[in-house]
Amino acid sequence: MTAATLTRPATSGWRVSPPEGTWAIDPDRARVAFTGRSSFVAPTISARFTEVTGTVEVGRRHSVRVEVDVASMTTGNRAYDDVISSFDPFDGARFPVAVYESTAVAWTPDGAQIDGTLTLRGVTRPVTLTAAYDVGRSGDQMLVRAGGSVDRAAFGVRFDVPGVGRLVPRVLRLDIDVDVTRT
Repeated sequence: MTAATLTRPATSGWRVSPPEGTWAIDPDRARVAFTGRSSFVAPTISARFTEVTGTVEVGRRHSVRVEVDVASMTTGNRAYDDVISSFDPFDGARFPVAVYESTAVAWTPDGAQIDGTLTLRGVTRPVTLTAAYDVGRSGDQMLVRAGGSVDRAAFGVRFDVPGVGRLVPRVLRLDIDVDVTRT
């Protein structure tokens, strides 16, 4: 999660959650990124995906679904992007979309624990995220920030580029930072 502070959600008895409803991710205000560092002296490696869609459901059944177009990945450095696209670590031709889908959402006074699965390169593995949210004044917009760790080797994501592969850590931080609007 990013360093910005979110307001604490209001509590109602024993139940704590955002307002009920179906919320759609605003693709123009969505950020899904991986970051990590392989050693103390290595640079921080980061990449984000610019094409993001999905929904958040709050109510009788809580759920989160986030989809990213893996071809939309950028490091912010054109030279790195060109190198990475030349060997396609996500096998985007066969698996163009990565999907995070919750299996359970438990709201707490500080946000939520989201158990779910990440499907990447045709491999599905469990990934747990912690989340926080902040509801806009109108009640029809909400900011949701979630993060957790992902072992890229478990999904077969490799960086077999001389001089680059050793810089990319095996375990990366996954951050999902999205604005959602009630539909």
